[in-house]
Amino acid sequence: MLLKNLDVRIETHTLLAQYTTFRLGGPCRGIFHCQTPPQLEETIQQLIKENKEFILIGGGSNLVVCDEPLDCYVVRYVTDIPLIKQEGTTLTVSGSTLLDHCAFFAAQHGLKGLNCVTGIPGTIGGAVVGNAGAFGKQIGDVLTTATLMGPSGNKKTAAAANLYFTYRDSILKKTGDIVVDVTLSLAQDDASRLLEEREEILKIRREKHPDLCHEPCAGSFFRNIEPTSKAQRRQAAGWFLEQAGGKTLKVGGAMIYHKHANIIIKGSHCRSQDVYELSLQMANCVKEKFNLDLVREVRFVGKFHGMPSNVREIIW
Repeated sequence: MLLKNLDVRIETHTLLAQYTTFRLGGPCRGIFHCQTPPQLEETIQQLIKENKEFILIGGGSNLVVCDEPLDCYVVRYVTDIPLIKQEGTTLTVSGSTLLDHCAFFAAQHGLKGLNCVTGIPGTIGGAVVGNAGAFGKQIGDVLTTATLMGPSGNKKTAAAANLYFTYRDSILKKTGDIVVDVTLSLAQDDASRLLEEREEILKIRREKHPDLCHEPCAGSFFRNIEPTSKAQRRQAAGWFLEQAGGKTLKVGGAMIYHKHANIIIKGSHCRSQDVYELSLQMANCVKEKFNLDLVREVRFVGKFHGMPSNVREIIW
């Protein structure tokens, strides 16, 4: 496979555990490390031209990759160097830019609207697909347009309204379009105040969430519960899990984080299959006690024993 004049690092037969925050995942045919939109576009167009199946990942923070080898290639679209252009209160950001890097940039430059995603791992692209956010706000609130690449390699620009943002969701989960870059419309504010607010949010996250360096995980596993009427607020899935005895659940090396019943962490000798089976037990206990169907936020990639054959996530 030949990529013209682009410095795309390619690895073969590499464990995907190296590139997910859960530190789980078997090998794949090869990984293409793309950092910029041109690298991404040429890599994908070449894969499509050669009829090669592939999956796209960003920071690997919302994934559980199977233990068995993936019979496809992986395009990893992430950069440690923020690719951000500012024009007044508008930011154009590569989908490979880390979400928290973008939030920090905005706060530094006195731009309000992104502090809600402070400290959330992953990339801008992944955040848009899942409409990431916190504190009742999400990235879809400030997105103006997104440059997308479809499964056939075609590029297009989509307005925010056409992405159909809802709570932790967008049409992109169904279409499979890849976020190349986005335009964000923010508001002017005091930089020192935004940076102070950012530090408070980081403190809260440190108190409530695992340290990924020592307790690998994929973040909150299930979406919070939608209100049953306009008079009610969205309720935390973790509360229902805790009330249903979810904190005591454990499968193999997969266990529930002691501070948060909606987070699975990787313990000793943990396999991806353990995580899958534990997630089923979590959903079942809430169903039995509250007759509620939890909706999974974390996405599984590859083959898992017991998973329905029609489940085939994020493979292009």
